[in-house]
Amino acid sequence: METQTSGFERPPEIRKLGAALAGAVALAALGVVAAFVSAVVVDPLYAIVGTEWSDFGRLLERYIVQPGFGLVAAGYIWWRDDYNPLDRIRTPSAEGIAWIGLGSIGYEVAVRALNPVLPLLGLNHGAHPGGQAKWRAFLDQPELILPGLLVMFVIMAPMEEALYRGAIHDTLERAVGPFGRVLVGGLLFGGMHLVFSGLIGLLTTILGVLLAAGYERTENLTVPILAHAGYWLLWIPL
Repeated sequence: METQTSGFERPPEIRKLGAALAGAVALAALGVVAAFVSAVVVDPLYAIVGTEWSDFGRLLERYIVQPGFGLVAAGYIWWRDDYNPLDRIRTPSAEGIAWIGLGSIGYEVAVRALNPVLPLLGLNHGAHPGGQAKWRAFLDQPELILPGLLVMFVIMAPMEEALYRGAIHDTLERAVGPFGRVLVGGLLFGGMHLVFSGLIGLLTTILGVLLAAGYERTENLTVPILAHAGYWLLWIPL
């Protein structure tokens, strides 16, 4: 006897798409929760460092949420067992280098182009607060160069990228096409910054899209890591 399927049963492709999107959103939400926990835990530790080395403590204070992202990414890698985004860390090609430059500079250019329009929307990005960009501060304080570059390029950016361009991108790869992966990944990245920075944080969707596009094109996690940390180095104050 044949069984009849319900007319409301979703096709397998739709179910797979829904599961991929739900998984990506869940990972992003877990990342936000873990980031809040991380901020509570590491901020006092950074303050202790700051009592001994005030300038380095100020640098660390910019990165209180990344350990939480790294923890969620590590949990995803452990759960998947057969997947490790760090396997995609390779020497960038010429195209990869171009994407690194685009990610590091393109977002800042886009924001500056949007600045005249933002007041019409009730927003104001303005200049980055807090003094000199990191690269200038490093030139003035050479003792910060090595620890500062290690913190940004070797620890914090890889933690954040292992979650957003690693775990979340991997979840989307199962059912979402390249354009969709780039767009959804960028939106989730902007959504995270919305939580921590308010409505203006949505602008980081642009950066998220650039980083995701570079990763999608090169399949090399080094590209968004260097672009992300490069943006911090070039534009974000110490």
